[in-house]
Amino acid sequence: MKGFPAVLETLLTTESIAIFAMLVIFSAFSFGKKLLSVRGIIFADAVGIIAFALGGLLAAGTLLFFYVVAEASTRIARKTAEHGQRTISNIFANSAAAIIALFFGQYAAFFGAVSAALADTVSSEIGMLSRKKPVLITSLKEVEMGTDGGVTVLGIVAGAVAASFIALIFFFTVKQSAVGFVAITLAGLVGTLFDSLLGAVFERKGMLNNTHVNLLAGIAGAMVALAFSGLI
Repeated sequence: MKGFPAVLETLLTTESIAIFAMLVIFSAFSFGKKLLSVRGIIFADAVGIIAFALGGLLAAGTLLFFYVVAEASTRIARKTAEHGQRTISNIFANSAAAIIALFFGQYAAFFGAVSAALADTVSSEIGMLSRKKPVLITSLKEVEMGTDGGVTVLGIVAGAVAASFIALIFFFTVKQSAVGFVAITLAGLVGTLFDSLLGAVFERKGMLNNTHVNLLAGIAGAMVALAFSGLI
Protein backbone atom coordinates (compact mmCIF):
# COMPACT_ATOMS: atom_id res chain seq x y z
CA MET A 1 0.00 0.00 0.00
CA LYS A 2 1.35 3.42 -0.96
CA GLY A 3 2.05 5.94 1.77
CA PHE A 4 0.45 9.38 1.63
CA PRO A 5 3.53 11.09 0.12
CA ALA A 6 3.58 8.53 -2.73
CA VAL A 7 -0.14 8.96 -3.37
CA LEU A 8 0.24 12.74 -3.32
CA GLU A 9 3.14 12.51 -5.75
CA THR A 10 1.01 10.41 -8.10
CA LEU A 11 -1.84 12.91 -8.01
CA LEU A 12 0.39 15.94 -8.41
CA THR A 13 1.91 14.93 -11.72
CA THR A 14 2.68 17.61 -14.26
CA GLU A 15 -0.22 16.52 -16.47
CA SER A 16 -2.68 16.46 -13.57
CA ILE A 17 -1.69 19.98 -12.56
CA ALA A 18 -1.96 21.10 -16.18
CA ILE A 19 -5.47 19.69 -16.68
CA PHE A 20 -6.59 21.21 -13.37
CA ALA A 21 -5.29 24.62 -14.43
CA MET A 22 -6.93 24.28 -17.84
CA LEU A 23 -10.31 23.45 -16.32
CA VAL A 24 -10.10 26.29 -13.81
CA ILE A 25 -9.31 28.82 -16.56
CA PHE A 26 -12.00 27.35 -18.83
CA SER A 27 -14.61 27.44 -16.05
CA ALA A 28 -13.78 30.98 -14.97
CA PHE A 29 -13.79 32.30 -18.54
CA SER A 30 -17.04 30.53 -19.46
CA PHE A 31 -18.76 31.75 -16.30
CA GLY A 32 -17.45 35.30 -16.62
CA LYS A 33 -18.50 35.61 -20.26
CA LYS A 34 -21.77 33.73 -19.61
CA LEU A 35 -20.94 31.28 -22.37
CA LEU A 36 -22.21 28.34 -20.32
CA SER A 37 -24.56 27.93 -17.40
CA VAL A 38 -23.15 26.57 -14.14
CA ARG A 39 -24.59 23.15 -15.01
CA GLY A 40 -23.04 23.42 -18.47
CA ILE A 41 -19.64 24.26 -17.01
CA ILE A 42 -19.81 21.30 -14.60
CA PHE A 43 -20.80 18.98 -17.45
CA ALA A 44 -18.03 20.32 -19.71
CA ASP A 45 -15.48 19.91 -16.90
CA ALA A 46 -16.65 16.32 -16.43
CA VAL A 47 -16.15 15.68 -20.15
CA GLY A 48 -12.66 17.15 -19.90
CA ILE A 49 -11.78 14.95 -16.92
CA ILE A 50 -13.09 11.84 -18.69
CA ALA A 51 -11.11 12.73 -21.81
CA PHE A 52 -8.00 13.20 -19.67
CA ALA A 53 -8.55 9.88 -17.90
CA LEU A 54 -9.01 8.01 -21.19
CA GLY A 55 -6.63 9.85 -23.49
CA GLY A 56 -4.37 11.99 -21.37
CA LEU A 57 -3.60 15.67 -21.66
CA LEU A 58 -3.59 15.49 -25.48
CA ALA A 59 -7.23 14.40 -25.64
CA ALA A 60 -8.38 16.98 -23.09
CA GLY A 61 -6.33 19.69 -24.75
CA THR A 62 -7.77 18.86 -28.16
CA LEU A 63 -11.30 19.24 -26.83
CA LEU A 64 -10.33 22.56 -25.26
CA PHE A 65 -8.88 23.66 -28.62
CA PHE A 66 -12.20 22.72 -30.22
CA TYR A 67 -14.05 24.91 -27.75
CA VAL A 68 -11.75 27.90 -28.28
CA VAL A 69 -11.92 27.78 -32.08
CA ALA A 70 -15.67 27.13 -32.07
CA GLU A 71 -16.27 30.08 -29.77
CA ALA A 72 -13.97 32.29 -31.84
CA SER A 73 -15.85 31.43 -35.04
CA THR A 74 -19.14 32.26 -33.35
CA ARG A 75 -17.86 35.64 -32.22
CA ILE A 76 -16.46 36.42 -35.69
CA ALA A 77 -19.78 35.56 -37.33
CA ARG A 78 -21.90 37.42 -34.79
CA LYS A 79 -19.93 40.57 -34.12
CA THR A 80 -22.90 42.68 -33.12
CA ALA A 81 -25.14 40.02 -31.60
CA GLU A 82 -24.90 38.17 -28.34
CA HIS A 83 -25.27 34.44 -28.89
CA GLY A 84 -27.07 32.27 -26.37
CA GLN A 85 -25.30 30.08 -23.86
CA ARG A 86 -24.17 26.73 -25.13
CA THR A 87 -26.17 23.99 -23.45
CA ILE A 88 -25.42 20.55 -22.05
CA SER A 89 -27.04 19.16 -25.19
CA ASN A 90 -24.53 21.07 -27.36
CA ILE A 91 -21.61 19.77 -25.31
CA PHE A 92 -22.92 16.20 -25.36
CA ALA A 93 -23.61 16.21 -29.11
CA ASN A 94 -20.16 17.55 -29.94
CA SER A 95 -18.16 15.33 -27.59
CA ALA A 96 -20.00 12.01 -27.21
CA ALA A 97 -18.57 10.32 -30.31
CA ALA A 98 -15.06 11.46 -29.38
CA ILE A 99 -15.36 10.13 -25.82
CA ILE A 100 -16.70 6.78 -27.06
CA ALA A 101 -13.75 6.53 -29.45
CA LEU A 102 -11.34 7.15 -26.56
CA PHE A 103 -13.09 4.50 -24.45
CA PHE A 104 -12.29 1.93 -27.13
CA GLY A 105 -8.74 3.23 -27.56
CA GLN A 106 -9.37 4.48 -31.10
CA TYR A 107 -7.35 7.69 -31.25
CA ALA A 108 -7.80 8.20 -34.99
CA ALA A 109 -11.57 7.95 -34.50
CA PHE A 110 -11.34 10.43 -31.62
CA PHE A 111 -9.63 13.00 -33.82
CA GLY A 112 -12.06 12.24 -36.64
CA ALA A 113 -15.03 12.94 -34.36
CA VAL A 114 -13.53 16.20 -33.06
CA SER A 115 -12.65 17.21 -36.61
CA ALA A 116 -16.26 16.67 -37.70
CA ALA A 117 -17.64 18.60 -34.73
CA LEU A 118 -15.32 21.55 -35.27
CA ALA A 119 -15.78 21.60 -39.06
CA ASP A 120 -19.54 21.59 -38.63
CA THR A 121 -19.53 24.38 -36.06
CA VAL A 122 -17.13 26.62 -37.99
CA SER A 123 -18.89 25.91 -41.28
CA SER A 124 -22.24 26.92 -39.82
CA GLU A 125 -20.94 30.08 -38.16
CA ILE A 126 -18.59 31.40 -40.84
CA GLY A 127 -21.09 30.44 -43.53
CA MET A 128 -23.37 33.14 -42.13
CA LEU A 129 -20.91 35.71 -43.47
CA SER A 130 -21.38 34.53 -47.04
CA ARG A 131 -22.55 37.20 -49.47
CA LYS A 132 -24.38 34.54 -51.43
CA LYS A 133 -27.46 32.75 -50.17
CA PRO A 134 -26.96 29.14 -49.07
CA VAL A 135 -28.28 26.31 -51.21
CA LEU A 136 -30.07 23.24 -49.92
CA ILE A 137 -27.60 20.37 -50.07
CA THR A 138 -30.19 17.97 -51.51
CA SER A 139 -31.51 20.19 -54.32
CA LEU A 140 -28.93 23.00 -54.68
CA LYS A 141 -31.83 25.49 -54.63
CA GLU A 142 -31.29 28.77 -52.81
CA VAL A 143 -32.71 28.96 -49.30
CA GLU A 144 -32.71 31.55 -46.53
CA MET A 145 -29.69 31.86 -44.25
CA GLY A 146 -30.06 29.55 -41.26
CA THR A 147 -32.17 26.97 -43.07
CA ASP A 148 -31.43 23.41 -41.93
CA GLY A 149 -29.48 21.68 -44.68
CA GLY A 150 -28.32 24.91 -46.29
CA VAL A 151 -24.65 25.13 -47.31
CA THR A 152 -22.37 27.84 -48.68
CA VAL A 153 -19.00 27.62 -50.41
CA LEU A 154 -17.54 29.90 -47.74
CA GLY A 155 -18.88 27.67 -44.98
CA ILE A 156 -17.56 24.47 -46.56
CA VAL A 157 -14.10 25.97 -47.08
CA ALA A 158 -14.05 27.29 -43.50
CA GLY A 159 -15.08 23.88 -42.23
CA ALA A 160 -12.32 22.18 -44.21
CA VAL A 161 -9.75 24.61 -42.78
CA ALA A 162 -11.02 23.94 -39.25
CA ALA A 163 -10.78 20.19 -39.86
CA SER A 164 -7.19 20.63 -41.03
CA PHE A 165 -6.34 22.26 -37.68
CA ILE A 166 -7.37 19.06 -35.88
CA ALA A 167 -5.50 17.04 -38.51
CA LEU A 168 -2.35 19.07 -37.79
CA ILE A 169 -2.65 18.31 -34.07
CA PHE A 170 -2.94 14.62 -34.93
CA PHE A 171 0.03 14.86 -37.33
CA PHE A 172 2.39 16.50 -34.85
CA THR A 173 1.35 14.68 -31.67
CA VAL A 174 0.20 11.19 -32.67
CA LYS A 175 1.76 10.18 -35.97
CA GLN A 176 3.45 12.15 -38.72
CA SER A 177 1.49 10.49 -41.50
CA ALA A 178 0.29 12.21 -44.66
CA VAL A 179 -2.52 9.67 -44.89
CA GLY A 180 -3.47 10.47 -41.30
CA PHE A 181 -3.60 14.19 -42.02
CA VAL A 182 -5.81 13.64 -45.06
CA ALA A 183 -8.02 11.17 -43.18
CA ILE A 184 -8.69 13.50 -40.25
CA THR A 185 -9.33 16.45 -42.58
CA LEU A 186 -11.65 14.33 -44.71
CA ALA A 187 -13.44 13.14 -41.59
CA GLY A 188 -14.25 16.74 -40.73
CA LEU A 189 -15.47 17.56 -44.22
CA VAL A 190 -17.63 14.43 -44.43
CA GLY A 191 -19.01 15.13 -40.96
CA THR A 192 -20.16 18.66 -41.77
CA LEU A 193 -21.68 17.63 -45.12
CA PHE A 194 -23.43 14.69 -43.45
CA ASP A 195 -24.77 17.11 -40.84
CA SER A 196 -26.22 19.27 -43.62
CA LEU A 197 -27.72 16.23 -45.35
CA LEU A 198 -29.42 15.10 -42.14
CA GLY A 199 -30.61 18.65 -41.60
CA ALA A 200 -32.17 18.83 -45.04
CA VAL A 201 -33.77 15.38 -44.97
CA PHE A 202 -34.74 14.91 -41.34
CA GLU A 203 -34.30 18.03 -39.20
CA ARG A 204 -36.42 20.24 -41.46
CA LYS A 205 -39.26 17.74 -41.04
CA GLY A 206 -38.89 17.60 -37.26
CA MET A 207 -37.76 13.98 -37.34
CA LEU A 208 -34.40 14.83 -35.75
CA ASN A 209 -33.25 17.79 -33.69
CA ASN A 210 -29.92 19.63 -33.71
CA THR A 211 -28.48 17.44 -30.95
CA HIS A 212 -29.23 14.27 -32.90
CA VAL A 213 -27.79 15.69 -36.11
CA ASN A 214 -24.56 16.90 -34.46
CA LEU A 215 -24.10 13.58 -32.66
CA LEU A 216 -24.54 11.59 -35.88
CA ALA A 217 -22.16 13.92 -37.71
CA GLY A 218 -19.51 13.26 -35.06
CA ILE A 219 -20.04 9.52 -35.41
CA ALA A 220 -19.67 9.85 -39.19
CA GLY A 221 -16.36 11.67 -38.74
CA ALA A 222 -15.15 8.99 -36.35
CA MET A 223 -16.09 6.24 -38.81
CA VAL A 224 -14.27 7.91 -41.69
CA ALA A 225 -11.07 8.19 -39.63
CA LEU A 226 -11.51 4.62 -38.39
CA ALA A 227 -11.79 3.39 -41.97
CA PHE A 228 -8.37 4.90 -42.71
CA SER A 229 -6.78 3.84 -39.42
CA GLY A 230 -5.22 0.73 -40.93
CA LEU A 231 -3.33 2.87 -43.44
CA ILE A 232 -2.11 5.51 -40.99
